[in-house]
Amino acid sequence: MNQTGLVLEGGGMRGAYTAGVLDFFLDEDIHFPYVVGASAGACNGSSYVAAQRGRNYEVMVEYGNHPEYISYKRMFTDRQLFGMDFIFDKLPNHLVPFDYDAFLSRATEFVVGTTNMRTGEPQFFNHFPDRTSLLQVMRASSSLPLIAPSISYLGEDLMDGGIADPIPLQHSIDSGNRKHVVVLTRNDGYIKNKMKLNWYFNRKYKSFPRFAQALRNRHQKYNQTISKIKRMEENQQVSVLRPLRPLRVSRLEKNRDRLHQLYMQGYQEAEQQSDELAKFVQS
Repeated sequence: MNQTGLVLEGGGMRGAYTAGVLDFFLDEDIHFPYVVGASAGACNGSSYVAAQRGRNYEVMVEYGNHPEYISYKRMFTDRQLFGMDFIFDKLPNHLVPFDYDAFLSRATEFVVGTTNMRTGEPQFFNHFPDRTSLLQVMRASSSLPLIAPSISYLGEDLMDGGIADPIPLQHSIDSGNRKHVVVLTRNDGYIKNKMKLNWYFNRKYKSFPRFAQALRNRHQKYNQTISKIKRMEENQQVSVLRPLRPLRVSRLEKNRDRLHQLYMQGYQEAEQQSDELAKFVQS
């Protein structure tokens, strides 16, 4: 496992797939020395690093249809589609407690990707002096444009890590890892299209022109990273876990049965590919 990074894509409620993969890893006592994720990938990764098997399932599947989790009414009243206080306060601090002590005791380096609104570039964090700082950074990493406010942290305005670096493979490379296990939440062959709201982004974020540019270029960054993953996969530098069956779950999914099925799909497909994965990390 030395010099092997685990890279976790975001994707909102599609992260139920990642939750299944990570619970399989915990059941098989598979741990990586380095974990990096953005948005839902970071949220899933934190519970994995803390070895809280089943926590991601409870948060995403059991609470996914809770009225405070996703609310279209709140989107119109408060311009927040996801209940960020619910997700990053009530859930981790009360309903499904996050074990910060266990998180701290792990030898794993845990990295959260965000997007710096001033520079439009990815900004990564791997030092969390307390529980509040960890939850604040993960909240920033999950704050989607237009449906969540930005987060101020250490003097910078931060938003969704999936904008500037949706699949933070390059950061794993830059951190010195020689091999990388990448968990994606899209099927093979998926191509991200250019967003149709570019004109609105320019107006909405006129005080952050580089951030608006990052939004405009998001599809290019994503597709370039997928191409890079495929090249590295051919060179046996990357092992990829991605949904093998077509997805029936959207970023905003609330249907418990669909979320459960996607979680089970992630678990079962990780199990099916476990021998191949073992050979990869041991080579």
